[in-house]
Amino acid sequence: MKKKIILSLLLIIPFISILIVIIFRGFLMPSNEEIIKSLKNINYYETKVEYIIRNDRGEETEETTQYYSSEEGVRVEFGDDRVKIYKNDGIYVKDNISNTEYVIDVSMDYLHSIAFMNKILSCPLKSDSLKEGQEEWGDTIYIQVDAELFLQNDHLNTARIFIDKKNKAPIGIVIYDKSGKETVRIIYKDFNKVKEIDSDKFST
Repeated sequence: MKKKIILSLLLIIPFISILIVIIFRGFLMPSNEEIIKSLKNINYYETKVEYIIRNDRGEETEETTQYYSSEEGVRVEFGDDRVKIYKNDGIYVKDNISNTEYVIDVSMDYLHSIAFMNKILSCPLKSDSLKEGQEEWGDTIYIQVDAELFLQNDHLNTARIFIDKKNKAPIGIVIYDKSGKETVRIIYKDFNKVKEIDSDKFST
């Protein structure tokens, strides 16, 4: 009887050990797909976002601060000039220059919302484009994946998303037009996952 118990334990222990290794590997070393999924499903984050818009007239840079809540929506601050709060029923704008407040349809601002993690990672991702690299963003090892935007806008046709593999945070997004020319570069700075964000930031 004792021999059977010992034999059973000898058979079970390796199986349990392998199971533990698999579980901890998934937690400590998630796959690229798991990192993308965790960013898509993130509950709260704060980040600075820089938009570099390129067209025939030259280049324009826009600095913003973004607050994301999966429950409340997204708040984008354009310095001290303007605040936009993105809700399901519209975009609530507070213009501090003209001292006015108004609401616009969500279809009126595709550009800034492309930078929202839940939105860009909900676009159809090209599985054959998923790879790792290091040459685009200095020494950072990143995950790269392409997405179809389907915005019916020839200037915002496809997106290439870059994610820091080590920090599991977005680095940037490069937007291309229908002909494959770069039209917008979005750069994330000081991206922070947070436990919660004051709901007052999303009040309209």
